[in-house]
Amino acid sequence: MLADAIRGGLYQTGDLLPAERDLAQKLGVSRTVVREAIASLRRADVVSVRRGVGGGTVIQSVANLPAVLAGLHTESRDSLRSLLEARRSVEPAAALLAAKRASVEEFAGLERLVALLEDHLVAPEAFFELDAHFHVAIGELSKNSVVAEFQRETFNRISVIRAEYPVGRVDRERAVANQQDTMAALKSRRRARIIASLDNHLGAVEEYFLGERLRFLW
Repeated sequence: MLADAIRGGLYQTGDLLPAERDLAQKLGVSRTVVREAIASLRRADVVSVRRGVGGGTVIQSVANLPAVLAGLHTESRDSLRSLLEARRSVEPAAALLAAKRASVEEFAGLERLVALLEDHLVAPEAFFELDAHFHVAIGELSKNSVVAEFQRETFNRISVIRAEYPVGRVDRERAVANQQDTMAALKSRRRARIIASLDNHLGAVEEYFLGERLRFLW
């Protein structure tokens, strides 16, 4: 993402990077992703922060950029695997709690999110944000604050890593079908139906990111 843009010559040594909001828009990612990328590049002494009038984030040196780029793929894959393993353990439990505790009206709100996904099939960033919102909402409907916070933090971290991680083209139509199936499973409030749907849903995500399906740990 940002490191690749610098490597590709979009920004040169001595250049002042655009403001965070403008940079996020230019690169097509969220401000959270930009913030994390800048922090990573600062640690590697690729960029520095200039204070005062005319200050901002400056490209300091590209000498360490190859090492940064080489490390991103390994670090991102390891981080993603850890996140997806944890998600395997927690999200099915969140879904089971939501099925037990959510009202019909709350499920109707979740269904509206699924409908919005279909309207954003040709807008990848908006699609991924809505997808994340759907899963975070499941955590909130569990009515368990720890589970809800786990879901929020997991998807914040996935959004950051995804921007730096080379993966293939996601099949968004399949993703919508998976969301619809998960929604139907939640509304059924049947444990076996929910577990089977989440296994299929999470497996598709794992194949997309890791090239393999993980297994339930329980």
